[in-house]
Amino acid sequence: MTYLSGLLGLVAIAMMATLLLLAVRRDRALRRNAPGSTAARPPQAPLGMRGESEAS
Repeated sequence: MTYLSGLLGLVAIAMMATLLLLAVRRDRALRRNAPGSTAARPPQAPLGMRGESEAS
């Protein structure tokens, strides 16, 4: 009976780890594919031009 309960404990731990991994992967996929989740980036200036903060 001890071996059976130990095996059941290992299966439970493996199942919880698998569910946690799947939840994290799903959350990352939802964040990556969510429309409007990130603000639009401002256009980058060419390398030769100076920005307003560097000009003064």
